Amino acid sequence: MMFMLLAVRIYSQEVPDFGPDGLAGLSLEKKQKLAQGKIILPESAVKTPEGKTLIEAALVFDKPPEEVWRLLSKTEDQAKYIDEVKKLTVIFKSPAEDNLELTIKVLMKTVVYRQIHRFDKKNLYFHWSLDAGFKSDLRELNGFWRFYPFGSGKTLARYGSRVLLRFSIPDFIQTSLTKNNLPSALRSVKKYVNSGGTWEKNKRSSS
Repeated sequence: MMFMLLAVRIYSQEVPDFGPDGLAGLSLEKKQKLAQGKIILPESAVKTPEGKTLIEAALVFDKPPEEVWRLLSKTEDQAKYIDEVKKLTVIFKSPAEDNLELTIKVLMKTVVYRQIHRFDKKNLYFHWSLDAGFKSDLRELNGFWRFYPFGSGKTLARYGSRVLLRFSIPDFIQTSLTKNNLPSALRSVKKYVNSGGTWEKNKRSSS
């Protein structure tokens, strides 16, 4: 799943570890903000072991993990709630993985790419990467969601993201673009999930 060109560089199948409750790495202040329903956004990008710039975020959905999984693992539905996704075609889908072709708008340009999602329901975790067999307008694309129970009937979600466009833009500008658009994208995801999948981007009055 992609939110305004957001992705994390994951080369292995290893599940990211945020501790048994998903709160690892979060300060007391951030935990308190999560409990208040706020989205925790990165103060700055971090570096992966491979030296890649990584954007992370955390938020709480007002739905249990099983419901969050049901809604967000239907990756073909993201065109309903992500503004930048203009067209989406399912190339292949199974319980273990899918392949989607997306057309988005970024910096006034039309970008087309194919994205592969791989699902690990046992760990309430899925991640995505670029389909290397398709001639894409992106240079890099990877990302993940992982979900944890949080209080009564709620879900803590940890999100990681990284992307690089194929056309010429300095990396630091692309990172800034990602950080600037992340809050809006995650707010849309939260509205969609908290509504049980009824909120859509073209029905603003229902937000």
